[in-house]
Amino acid sequence: MSLFTRNSERTFGRIGTAALYLLPVVGIAGIIATIVIGQVNFLVLSTYLILPLLIGSVIFRSLGKQEKEYKSLDDSAFKLLLVAFLLCYTISVILLTISEVRSFLYYLTVVTMTLTVLIEILGFAPVREKIAIILAQIMALMLNVNWGVTMKYFEFIGRTDVMFHNQYVTSLVQTGHVTEIFFDYQAFPLWHILNAAIYIIGDGYFSTNKIIAIAGGLIFLCLPVLLYLITLRLFKDQRFALIAALLAFFFPDMTYFTMSGISRSVASLMLIFLLYLMIDNKNKHKLLLIGLATAAVIVYHSISIIFVVLILALLYMLQKVLLNKEERLKKLNLWYLVITAVATLAYWAVFGSILLHELYTNIVVPAPSGVITKSIITAPTTEAFNYLQYMPSVLFIVIGILALMLTQKFDARARLFALAALLLMWLTFPGPQYLVNKLMYNFGIDRFAEYTYPILIVVCAAGIGAVFYRSSKFLRACVIVLFAVWVMLSISNDWVASDNPLVERQFYTYYLTQDETSAFNRIAEGATGLVMADYIPMRYLDSSRYGDKVNMLEVTGDSSRFLLNGTNDVMLVRHGELEKRPLKISRIEEDTFKRIPRFDTFEYADSNAGMWSTLGGYNRVYDSASVGGYIG
Repeated sequence: MSLFTRNSERTFGRIGTAALYLLPVVGIAGIIATIVIGQVNFLVLSTYLILPLLIGSVIFRSLGKQEKEYKSLDDSAFKLLLVAFLLCYTISVILLTISEVRSFLYYLTVVTMTLTVLIEILGFAPVREKIAIILAQIMALMLNVNWGVTMKYFEFIGRTDVMFHNQYVTSLVQTGHVTEIFFDYQAFPLWHILNAAIYIIGDGYFSTNKIIAIAGGLIFLCLPVLLYLITLRLFKDQRFALIAALLAFFFPDMTYFTMSGISRSVASLMLIFLLYLMIDNKNKHKLLLIGLATAAVIVYHSISIIFVVLILALLYMLQKVLLNKEERLKKLNLWYLVITAVATLAYWAVFGSILLHELYTNIVVPAPSGVITKSIITAPTTEAFNYLQYMPSVLFIVIGILALMLTQKFDARARLFALAALLLMWLTFPGPQYLVNKLMYNFGIDRFAEYTYPILIVVCAAGIGAVFYRSSKFLRACVIVLFAVWVMLSISNDWVASDNPLVERQFYTYYLTQDETSAFNRIAEGATGLVMADYIPMRYLDSSRYGDKVNMLEVTGDSSRFLLNGTNDVMLVRHGELEKRPLKISRIEEDTFKRIPRFDTFEYADSNAGMWSTLGGYNRVYDSASVGGYIG
């Protein structure tokens, strides 16, 4: 072992020791800072981050230095767990079929299935046959939760981006070529071409939005397998690798991400494939695959390559400083980063000049004023509950970072991932950066979570394994209980389960009914003026041929009346949604109509808002089960 290697190990040890003592200090500083600035609501909201920082080091210090002997269960117990999984899976499908929306009992059934898989991972020797069965169960779980939303409801819209991608595919089917309706996606329409081709081959048996759901769900089955392979190469531990594979389907944001079926969600899989190829220092022929995978990201979703390059550049810089040449990811070098950057700029210059213009605009245009994420101010308690899904993630990531850096069992490459996770977790999880409008609105910093997850999942798996295999029976039981709570929070929070969340926040139902979509199109087709609608139908129509005649529904500053552009304007009101949730509209303090109002004027208005009572004074020109159209 060279002197440099010994210094490298010592450096990682010092970083780990510093993290052991400094992370609790950061947590305490967060508490003090929120109290000093008088923002107790921020303190409530940041509980999910502060608590793991405070107790993560304490839990790690309580662990034994060596893994304790753990007697594996016999094969008959594995068969019983497999039968229990299949029985629960059948029950979950029945529940999805008979209930109008996914029920709490369905969530419990999914949690039970996940626990059976976890026990199979932790309780049995990982032989080849069991590994294959466990990976198959994880993939079945992913399809259950994914298609349990996207195939159950008439049109899944996610966070509204899905509507635009569905319109792009529909346009391709109708016209046979890429048109200006694609806007900046004219530079990378391959995902939409693939789905349009599948639709045509299937002779229109499924609608375009269902084709996207099916294709996205099947493609993401690669996710647990790739994470398993990456973790296995880094840690040389089958159980850690299987834990990482299991985390793939419910890790924060991943549940929704696998549902969305949009270009960038699929492109993110290429980053995982690149990591898998790069951590193999032996096979030089994989350089060609690395080049092809990189080119695929550039062509498939050019914006994704920015995040991919930034994350890989971080890994490159860290290994350049801390690892000796023999330990580095040799395929991740400066030449790769430079060639990728040049290839991206060249592609943008030739095929996607609009992307360069958008990038320049986002840099120079001022961010919206006010607080975009207003719910963290107005309803911190409900927001905090929905943020609780992040708490176990952060806790096990902190423990994983400490375990990887301060345990001799792991090599330098594993520690490299631990240090990268320590730096990336601050960008990935919601925090103070979400309050900076320039970062959120102009640069989309929240999208880092869509690309950093493979590194965080790998480290998180190490944290779970360290706690389980180096602790007492009591702490092992606590891990399983916490895991169950974690799964429940991850699949039932309002971001991924707005059809029936445990605790409802200010948000919208993320699917549309057939009655709603029919009403949107019929009202827009018949309107001679503007169609004034809340955020969801506004986004829906904006992505269609009616985009030039739609506007946000506007009200006065005191919410006492509506603001219209002319007497021919039609107000589209989703009464069915309003009975369940508030509608996102634009509140104009100046009490004058604004064509395309500013983003920071958008607010949620519940059924008690004053302007709804004035609808009786308008002529109702459209009436359906859930939507009404009104004209003055």
